[in-house]
Amino acid sequence: MPENGKPIVTILFPEQHEQAAVALGRAFIHDPAFKAILPDITEPVARAEHLANLFRAQLGVERRTGQPVFGVVHDGRVIAAAVTEGVGHSGVLALIAAGLPQFPRLVRGVGWGGMIRAMNIVSVLAKHHPTEPHLYLQTLGVDPDFQGKGYGKALLARLALEARVRPEIAGVYLETGTEANVAFYSSNGYEVLGELYPIGVRQWRMYQRKRQGQG
Repeated sequence: MPENGKPIVTILFPEQHEQAAVALGRAFIHDPAFKAILPDITEPVARAEHLANLFRAQLGVERRTGQPVFGVVHDGRVIAAAVTEGVGHSGVLALIAAGLPQFPRLVRGVGWGGMIRAMNIVSVLAKHHPTEPHLYLQTLGVDPDFQGKGYGKALLARLALEARVRPEIAGVYLETGTEANVAFYSSNGYEVLGELYPIGVRQWRMYQRKRQGQG
């Protein structure tokens, strides 16, 4: 944390992705969608370890496709991360192709049943993006030991800046499966577009449109 008390958000380099995966694994222990993907792993530490493998695979795909990952570093360690996509959002088949080298890691993380459930969720969500060009916030998480300190808000502010400096971008879009997060994102300028229920798990679709005059 800098002297002015405001977190600094930076682009994470590939060598920092391991720390980001661990932080995200811990952040999503209680997330409803990931509970559905890993229904038989209930012990928190074990769940965090399996989820970290899933996020290692996700970050491997991000590295392969050149998509940016943003993060906050505290005392030399990544403690918060935002996994994003630009306007060229990949379809499910393209994601599978890009993620083939990561399949062994995914299977170790979530098993074959979890793989099928995860792909079902991704397939449903991918069909309901806004049609206008936008940035997509795939994942945002803060290590539980550092939550409530403004790190998530700082990541959202960085994404809003990324959208603001590009006139072709209409806003930032995301989904969340946690009701408390709906209030958090709403307080940061996001509106609810609707709800989806992939594999029976409630997901809120949320969008932060740029204000008139921005971009």
